[in-house]
Amino acid sequence: MSSTLPLLPPDLITEILSWLPVKILVRFTSVLKHWKSIIFDPKFAKLHLQRSPKHTHVLLTLFDDVKYNGEVYETFWVVAPLLVRGLLEHPSSTVNEDDSFHFDQDHTTDVIGSINGLVCLKENISQKKGIREICIRFWNPSLRLKSKEAPTLTVIPASVNLNLGFGYDDSTDTYKVVAVFWDRTAKKMEGRVHCMGDSCWRKTLACPDFPILLGIGLFVNDSINWLAIDNLKGHKYKWNHVTIKQLVIFSLDMPKETCKYMLLPAGFCELPEYEPDLVVLRGRLCLYYEHKRTHFVLWEMGEFGVQESWTKLVNVSYMHLQFDGFEHYWLLFPVCLSENGDILLLTCKQVAEYVVMYSRRDDRVEHIELPNNEIWYADNEHMQSLVLPLPRPH
Repeated sequence: MSSTLPLLPPDLITEILSWLPVKILVRFTSVLKHWKSIIFDPKFAKLHLQRSPKHTHVLLTLFDDVKYNGEVYETFWVVAPLLVRGLLEHPSSTVNEDDSFHFDQDHTTDVIGSINGLVCLKENISQKKGIREICIRFWNPSLRLKSKEAPTLTVIPASVNLNLGFGYDDSTDTYKVVAVFWDRTAKKMEGRVHCMGDSCWRKTLACPDFPILLGIGLFVNDSINWLAIDNLKGHKYKWNHVTIKQLVIFSLDMPKETCKYMLLPAGFCELPEYEPDLVVLRGRLCLYYEHKRTHFVLWEMGEFGVQESWTKLVNVSYMHLQFDGFEHYWLLFPVCLSENGDILLLTCKQVAEYVVMYSRRDDRVEHIELPNNEIWYADNEHMQSLVLPLPRPH
């Protein structure tokens, strides 16, 4: 009998590897060169992505205080992926430093979004003499790899709002960043697109007219979506002058780069005191806002693009959430929602100790502690993957 182990067919090896978690596969790249070539092959990464559980992590941007002898020595911003299930079941668990990305307290880096395990980061290069320059970088926390700086985008004047969105075109396997801002020369809103690996930003041609966009665009159903104010000329506005009929969702289709408008819930019939916002929970587009400074309200669009599918998931008073001592400028936002929709985690950017777990099923409220619990951003669509932060080879 032969003393050597039988060799498995290459196709069977690929099949077995494609079902394993990312962290195990990363370790396997040090075992055999052949396995490494398989695991880092873009075709294998796509196969593995298809077989991986979707949206299992929430990507948080939070403060991290480095302490020395009990005193705060230095403060960093940290971008860290945490398991949604672990965050809900063990909220006091610590952040894994190996998977985190640190940047200094100047906060010149912002997270734009996460798709297929790839995180899009905006870095502010400079802002002087009325000119702002930014660049985009891509980062895979699971692989601990970050791309080189992309070509810079210049915004003039520097004071205008720059609305960014991160999307994916499955038909060409291309990751795209969209930037929309006021062009003072053209006297209108202009759009630019950067594809990962390209040497430039280019104009969007299929969407000549943009409304005023609010916040960061969210990727859902092959499109980037912003809350928007329609039928306003220019780029400046006062919230108390906006009407409920002017609020829409502006949706930019990634494969076609064409745009359309979607309506907000019919039950959203009164303009809140402060701007509402969009979030993606369980892969669905959601709208959240405060009602009359007394209640937190959350709607979910069950079927993308269908106004009749909006469902009010949460309408809970601040008093019940034990947030009755809120200052007028404090705003709640969702950190994550359990897969069955029962448990919602809420926090407040302005006050670190206000983190609450709300059970929709039994209307139960529990105040909890999170690791480094000053959370400033949460992306609920993150997952682990082998997608490289590099352009696809042609």
